[in-house]
Amino acid sequence: MTRNITAHPSELEITRDLLEAADTDIARFFGYFSEDCTFRMGNNDTIRGSRAIQKWVASYLGAVAGMRHVILEEWPAGAVTALRVDVTYTMNDGAEFTLPAVTRTRVEDGKVTEYLIFMDPGPVTAGR
Repeated sequence: MTRNITAHPSELEITRDLLEAADTDIARFFGYFSEDCTFRMGNNDTIRGSRAIQKWVASYLGAVAGMRHVILEEWPAGAVTALRVDVTYTMNDGAEFTLPAVTRTRVEDGKVTEYLIFMDPGPVTAGR
């Protein structure tokens, strides 16, 4: 008997893909979020809803020409995944700097429903 099994990406794989998309294809990055996703970076207010998240991220990344995430550690636990990363930002003026961060995602039904970023975004917001 032949079984046709479609492999679905794990929550960890979706979280990895989310960061890769943030570095390479911001439209694909936003496609990972559920319509009612909750998002928070650092001490900023919590943002709810994919459209509100897109607006906030567009404002945050206004002075950023590109970024690159390097995953240093992973902690998957069912629907929740935490990653310790270094994020290298390239600013529109060509300056580069690397910030340490931890991201925490909750993935349900293949969509990110919660995305928390624990990082000091001060150096990025200073460049806006």
